Amino acid sequence: MRRAVVLFSGGLDSTACLYWAKKNYDEVIMLTINYGSNEERATNKVAEFFSKELNIPLKIIKLDFLEEFSKLRGTTLVGGETPRVTARDLENMERAQETAKSVWVPARNVVLISVAASLLDALGGGDIIVGFNAEEGATFPDNTPEFVEKMNEMLRYGALSEVKVVAPLINLDKKGIAKLLKELNAKYEYSNSCYMPKGFTEDGKPIHCGECESCVRRHRGLMEGIGEDKTVYEVMPKI
Repeated sequence: MRRAVVLFSGGLDSTACLYWAKKNYDEVIMLTINYGSNEERATNKVAEFFSKELNIPLKIIKLDFLEEFSKLRGTTLVGGETPRVTARDLENMERAQETAKSVWVPARNVVLISVAASLLDALGGGDIIVGFNAEEGATFPDNTPEFVEKMNEMLRYGALSEVKVVAPLINLDKKGIAKLLKELNAKYEYSNSCYMPKGFTEDGKPIHCGECESCVRRHRGLMEGIGEDKTVYEVMPKI
């Protein structure tokens, strides 16, 4: 039996991974990890929606120490105000790297993968499904093929069961991810990419700010990939 744990953070990438895993594995578990981020409430509500929608069990784990360390570092994702950007800003690598540094959670993907690995090791092994992709890999070193390779090397020693990281989106940009979401008939409008979400509509769709880096990347990817964006924005992103 093929088993997978999907690290689910609520956005387009992990939503695509969830639908993909549902199609490709016999047993799927959603794992959402809280660490005091600004979008935590939205992430949990989105996770609960997709858990019911796809009939996949959900585990939500709170890591107080990661919240403490994030505040120590001063990351804007935890209790701060994330930078407002435009699509032009994202094309400026220096500007994009500055934004990435401001939202960096200390060793987050190392920690999250380790938690997922512990769960799978306890269950007898399986794959950790992550939403790492080529677009974010350009600015986040823990979204790269090299990072996946090194984590898998570590897991060969760190788990008694066979556990490995699988990144199905690793060669895709947001445009490619949008196409995959459409192919999988995913209800992406119920996902949340926003760093500073503004609540929910009456029918449960997250309201995105439309001005943070994640919102701009989301809108640009959907429009370029499938020519539509059903996301609800407070301010329409500038692309």
